[in-house]
Amino acid sequence: MSLPYPTRQLYYDGKAQPSLSVEETFQTIDPSTSRPLATVVRASNADVDAAVQSASRAFPAWSKLPAIERSRILHRAASILRSRNDEIAEIETKDTGKPFSETSVVDIVTGADVLEYYANLVGSGGLVGERTQLREGAWCVSTKEPLGVCAGIGAWNYPIQMYVRPDGILLACDDPC
Repeated sequence: MSLPYPTRQLYYDGKAQPSLSVEETFQTIDPSTSRPLATVVRASNADVDAAVQSASRAFPAWSKLPAIERSRILHRAASILRSRNDEIAEIETKDTGKPFSETSVVDIVTGADVLEYYANLVGSGGLVGERTQLREGAWCVSTKEPLGVCAGIGAWNYPIQMYVRPDGILLACDDPC
């Protein structure tokens, strides 16, 4: 049976990747019709390890990017979401069962808003640490520096938001995810 969308591969190292183990898949279903939308490759433990290793390899270069460059990248991601709003919202509607009126004016738009917020925060120097005087001759100094690779698991029903909220700030703060 031909499905409306092509098979969804794993994605890391800047490109789609086949599974490293026996390729297990599942079908994502349109809840409004109960019809399959696409076949999705299921990540094995080896696949997750490969993605983490990829992010680890990216960490040295990404963590050295100047704040203004990270800001530009996040602004570009927000711009892509906005320019493809209706297309992405239609896919989200079919995949989650949420109405298009919600996915098109809330999910994708606020995802772009979150990325822009973090882009502006890092681009304006808002993530550089602080120096606070506690009393005469006593100071509290904090620095903001990258931690390393970060990962998270998000909810199925709000995928754009569950990606941009934690990952947007991590990318702004030099941490690959």
